Amino acid sequence: MFLLPPFPAGLRERTSPRLKLNVALGNIAGRPDGTYFWERAGIDTSELPDPTLRHTISSIQTTLEDFNLITSKKVSQHLAGKGNAVAIPLMNVTAFGDRVPPHENVRLSQAKVEDVLLAPLSWCPHPENMISMHVAGDSMHPVIPSGSVLFVDTAATDRDQVNGRLVVASHRDLGFKVARLQRLAGSDLLVSANPKYLPIDVSNATRWKIFGEVLWWVTKDVKQES
Repeated sequence: MFLLPPFPAGLRERTSPRLKLNVALGNIAGRPDGTYFWERAGIDTSELPDPTLRHTISSIQTTLEDFNLITSKKVSQHLAGKGNAVAIPLMNVTAFGDRVPPHENVRLSQAKVEDVLLAPLSWCPHPENMISMHVAGDSMHPVIPSGSVLFVDTAATDRDQVNGRLVVASHRDLGFKVARLQRLAGSDLLVSANPKYLPIDVSNATRWKIFGEVLWWVTKDVKQES
């Protein structure tokens, strides 16, 4: 349970039954579905807490207990008693790298853990907030090939702090998008590495949210056909 912010200045004076109805519907639906109604009432939801994400990350950490760590004897002896590795869940979520997003987008709250990947603790500023996801499409080619796996710090969401960095942004209808965030005078843009893709305006923080910063990624070698 949380309190909604007050109506924007100028909106209080012209509050209509329709606006009140949208607020009421949003309160009934709760997050994340209620966001649609609150935004129709003119409420900026970008600063509201996101309990869904926190709950999902917490559930993921519990799920990791079901996975076994398989290593060689030498590696096992090296890791014993040392907390220098971070277990990062690979989710069945895809960040799109095409002009047209995939038809089906999995919300993080509905996502499942496909696998678990290990990373050095020194690579993870916020170890408890790390997840990984797939990439499909060529908008970040050749920097990030299609089929790569992104490692995302979901604690890094402040637009000023991730300006100029690779990020995953989430749209309430389109799903996840990977690109470089560029903050210009009066607008925020997602800039692709592939020059054939035009920048995407993500200034509307109620529609586009910064999901996290991409810290690194891994890519399989493409098998050449003879």
